[in-house]
Amino acid sequence: MATSPVIPPIPAALKPVTTTANTSKMHATGLNTDLSGGISDNTNNVFKTGSIGSVTDAISSSIYGINHRQTPGAIQLNKDFFGLTFFTKPDMNMTWDNIKDIRQLAPLLSADTNSIPRVIRLLLDCRLQGLTGIKSDLVDPQQAFIPMLTNHLLSISGWPDVIVPTMTSQEGTYKEAFSMADGITQNYSTYDMQANFRNIPGDPITALFLYWVHYQSYVFQGELVPYPDNIINNTIDYQTRIYRLVLDSSKTYVKKIAACGAAFPLSTPIGAAFNYEHNTPISDSNHQISIPFRCMGAMYQDDILIDEFNKTGAMFNSQMDKEATAIELAIAQITASAKNGKISDEAIASARTGTTYIKLLPNELTLFNNRGYPHININTYELGWFVSIDMYNSYFPTSGTIAKAASPTALKQIQNDVSGAANLISTYSNLV
Repeated sequence: MATSPVIPPIPAALKPVTTTANTSKMHATGLNTDLSGGISDNTNNVFKTGSIGSVTDAISSSIYGINHRQTPGAIQLNKDFFGLTFFTKPDMNMTWDNIKDIRQLAPLLSADTNSIPRVIRLLLDCRLQGLTGIKSDLVDPQQAFIPMLTNHLLSISGWPDVIVPTMTSQEGTYKEAFSMADGITQNYSTYDMQANFRNIPGDPITALFLYWVHYQSYVFQGELVPYPDNIINNTIDYQTRIYRLVLDSSKTYVKKIAACGAAFPLSTPIGAAFNYEHNTPISDSNHQISIPFRCMGAMYQDDILIDEFNKTGAMFNSQMDKEATAIELAIAQITASAKNGKISDEAIASARTGTTYIKLLPNELTLFNNRGYPHININTYELGWFVSIDMYNSYFPTSGTIAKAASPTALKQIQNDVSGAANLISTYSNLV
């Protein structure tokens, strides 16, 4: 009787990463080698002896050795989710004394707390709320990024590739030549990127960039002056930094990260708003807003970007950054010490709760959408979201404790309470 061929085992280092202890490492490397979907060993052995090959070890086998049988492996195509794009707040000087004599910027002096000009003024000058007490219910002074640009971004393109400069020698008598690397792959050059945004009622995005580019011009002319420390440090105060985070399918882990060194807008499409067409009563020329950015430098897949992303958040909310780091450490410790991979609800509630902030669980993210602050775990690349404990408890007024609030029953009850949730979300009617 013929015997089944003996298939040599895959080295342990390349076996599928499925244990609880190694889950974070799997996401950190971005390589999930287990595509089995829970397939049994007997069924997988049948695939091994057929034309398909192993299902559970498909990726690891393709990395380890040559497919000399040229059989199609059971490997799906890579799928990256576009993830999130963050624009840091610039540091313009929008104080009364600085802009009061500039007609084009005068609307920003509006006394209406929730008007579009007030919102734009506070987004462009992140110091005003702390220095002067000028506030708006629609601007979070502890948020380091501009939510309006992240939420309504449709596309952004123009990121430069990493290119190796080369040197090729002169040809010899027999046309022989050689070539070699002759430069750096780091990109410190300038380049342009194009960002397209979905326009919303009130056209605040066009207005934001209109005042942004006006400020840049008046600083060049000397009619506006930056804050004194920016002058001393030779800091260009109207620049932003664009972070791109490519996420996994669950939108939990950062698979890729990139950022420019600095950027600033080159124009705003305000002219399109004044085009006229008799046969079209409603203008559709500015349904989308296209903004070109002049960028300097580009960094890809560098762990320092995670540190800089977190430090950017810490500049606006140092307490959250400290607690987020401590919470991530506490969660890692209870995960490592868990018996049989089981962790009690009380242990999770305790580990994810700091003095002032709490880390949201996956089943709470929808409820707290448009709330919270991002923080990337430097060890696991997990993109965590943190909210203040006071806000968290306000969403669960009858829960009593955080541990109870985290239960699925409590979550479902609150999610069904539409009227209660509506009171906690600022309506957009104040903008228009």
